[in-house]
Amino acid sequence: MTDAADDTMKGMLSAAPPLKRLTRPSVLPPLRICARDIAIISAVANYRFLDSGQIAQLDGGSHAQVLRRLKALWAHGFLDRPRHQHAYLTAFGDEGNHALVYGLGRLGVRLLAETGVAVNDKLSWTQKNSRAGAPFLAHTIETAQAMIFFTAAAHGARLRLIDHHELLPFLPEKTRALKNPFCARVSVSLSKQRAPRVIGVVPDRLFSIAHGDARRNYALELDRGGLVIKTKSLAKASFRRKLLGYFHLWKQGLHAAQWNMKSFRVLTITTSMKRIEHMIDAQNEVTNGTAAGLFLYSLPSEIARHGALGPAWLNATGERITLTDGETH
Repeated sequence: MTDAADDTMKGMLSAAPPLKRLTRPSVLPPLRICARDIAIISAVANYRFLDSGQIAQLDGGSHAQVLRRLKALWAHGFLDRPRHQHAYLTAFGDEGNHALVYGLGRLGVRLLAETGVAVNDKLSWTQKNSRAGAPFLAHTIETAQAMIFFTAAAHGARLRLIDHHELLPFLPEKTRALKNPFCARVSVSLSKQRAPRVIGVVPDRLFSIAHGDARRNYALELDRGGLVIKTKSLAKASFRRKLLGYFHLWKQGLHAAQWNMKSFRVLTITTSMKRIEHMIDAQNEVTNGTAAGLFLYSLPSEIARHGALGPAWLNATGERITLTDGETH
């Protein structure tokens, strides 16, 4: 084995989580399920995965007490600890090595079903958790963190955030009957292609900010910097493909037909201003310079500075946008 290969192997071994952190104890700690536990399990189910810091943030209580509750809930099987969590690093600055990640466990699914929380109890959640790789965990954790920021900002502005599955009652009955009501199938016709191509548009998160009966609607895209911005073929994943899907969805009015939204905006959180510039170039090509306000872009640092609803967002003309009032800054 070469020195380089040896160093790589040592790095891989040192990155692996201690087995005891992923092996449930043979002697279970005492646990009496309370409303706080149900709220924690519901939050994990809502976001798919959360790390302990995020759960403590949502709980609002003592971090140490939350960690003790999480350990007990995991030991009893209400929560799972996914196998590959040790390798992720998020754009919001938290290393996965420092906070354990939790997913929904078998008993957690049963408990939520018994308490009337809608959850698919036919899925093998433990198997799904074990198959979740580090990139998927990082993306899910970052998406959750963004939504936590949006929720806090809405609460601070005395607005109501209607998040993803909470939107289901607002959707048309035909949409609610779909296997994935948040996936829109969009037909895209381009001059250089012989026939239209159908693109699946699936937001990382679909949500609304509500004030009374009025709703501002948003599709969130969390870009970690690894997705190619432009490709020649629509068959390959790229940010341009996402832009085409959303733009044609908007042109065809599918946001109203499928999601019952009079209007919406696509919010992309990415990794650098240079990447935003490239994304805007791709947007202008796709839209031919129209619909400048349909797509908005930001960075985690800008959201931390201005707030998720504040002037943290740039449109295609470089104007700063505040989500709460739509005014430019």
